[in-house]
Amino acid sequence: MTIKRGLVANWMTREVITVSPEVTLHNARRLMDLNRIRALPVMREGQLVGMITRRGLLRADPSSIPLAEAWEKRYPLDQETVEKIMTTPAITIDEDAPVGKAARVMLENKFSALPVLNDRRALVGILTSSDLFRLVIEEMQGEAQQITVKQWMTPDPETISPDTTLLEAHRLMGVKRIRALPVMEGGELVGIVTRTDVMGADPSRLYTRGAQEESREVVQQPVRLIMTAPVQTITENDSMVEAARLMKERKFHSLPVMNAQGRLTGIVTETDIFHLIVHKGW
Repeated sequence: MTIKRGLVANWMTREVITVSPEVTLHNARRLMDLNRIRALPVMREGQLVGMITRRGLLRADPSSIPLAEAWEKRYPLDQETVEKIMTTPAITIDEDAPVGKAARVMLENKFSALPVLNDRRALVGILTSSDLFRLVIEEMQGEAQQITVKQWMTPDPETISPDTTLLEAHRLMGVKRIRALPVMEGGELVGIVTRTDVMGADPSRLYTRGAQEESREVVQQPVRLIMTAPVQTITENDSMVEAARLMKERKFHSLPVMNAQGRLTGIVTETDIFHLIVHKGW
């Protein structure tokens, strides 16, 4: 199958929300929350100088665990600017590049968004995981029944219990290079913890200066405090088109996979969607 509109320019989001390096982290976070996005290109005098992501902001946030509520008074988020934590230089993609190349770059760098430049090196768009989900939904409808979740999921995923500590969940994600952990109790799926959840609970170094004891207390808390429950799942026999649709509509980036008996057998993630696009040769 040859994709009809296989260039980045045909799938990217053209209306790009950007910030300047002087914008505070607080205002950058508000922009992301308001627009339900995970990345902001950073512009200075019309030039792209960096990227800030939700993951980067979470590293600067106070912990989402209630034990750390007082930290914001100690080090308010509006005292730091985007320039302090942005990634620079930003990795970009050309608007006339094949979309499969963009998916490969996102895979290799574990990105969920790429700024798109034209031949004058001006920012003209941003390609996000949601854009790639839309590509799969629109271009693979005719193949939906032949390309199942079971073919592309990660089987036998790493799991944790509700009493697993945040520290252990963080360690597992790092060692296994994964971004989601299904939570099991008594053989049943009861929740899911993502890298975003863990990073949101992880005490930022900005807030824990001189507060090592509070930091240690936070990371020893159980994941039941931050897990998402109930969990949106998908079945082995569902199509990857359906997986992409669910991820796009619900802003999810991983879905536990269940068999006909209602047992967890795998997990499908945005990374699997990227692998599929690369495999298709688009």
